[in-house]
Amino acid sequence: MTNAEKLAKTVEILERARTAFLGGLEGLTQLQLDFKPAADSWSIGEIAHHVGLTETVFHRYMTELLRAGSPERGATRRVSFDELPMGPQMIPQSVLRLAPVLMPFSIMSSFMPKSVQSALLANPLVKVKTAPAVEPKAGMPRKDLLNFLAEARKNTLQLLEPVREWDLTLFRWFHPMMGGHNIYETLELVASHDQRHAGQVERVKKHAGFPDHA
Repeated sequence: MTNAEKLAKTVEILERARTAFLGGLEGLTQLQLDFKPAADSWSIGEIAHHVGLTETVFHRYMTELLRAGSPERGATRRVSFDELPMGPQMIPQSVLRLAPVLMPFSIMSSFMPKSVQSALLANPLVKVKTAPAVEPKAGMPRKDLLNFLAEARKNTLQLLEPVREWDLTLFRWFHPMMGGHNIYETLELVASHDQRHAGQVERVKKHAGFPDHA
């Protein structure tokens, strides 16, 4: 498989996941987008904003890698815990940062197949903390939400267009908890993240208090 074919296949996965996610928003009123199942739960609008914010963060990582490297030598980037403090929900961040606690997770991420990592991310039963950089805003108008998601995806696809022939496995970022990911794997993470939150949207819509009209 050529580099261009590999990227095209990955982008197909990316786009299929986004289409499914957007399908869950179709026809929803502003009242429905803003409905919260509980005080500490996200509305569908907040879920959508979070999805777009997350793609924006990964877009920044990929942009920095591509600007720093070349097709021949690639590039690497370290993502600090402070920059993306992501981890299991049941472990406090202060504890998770301790080397004896963090090290086993880091080793596990290094050896875990990326397909398994993506599957875990898509699984709503695996609870993770939300990093401040991707904490959503409540009450965004429907039009603004959809435009934000469309702009985030347009930026991702525009970034990839000039590098279709590059070997994107040479461009990698590393995180203490999530391990290392090349650009193909990063795109698969974004797709899995969409899948995770598409399921969350459907659970909100099934809530007994979900409004059935504007």
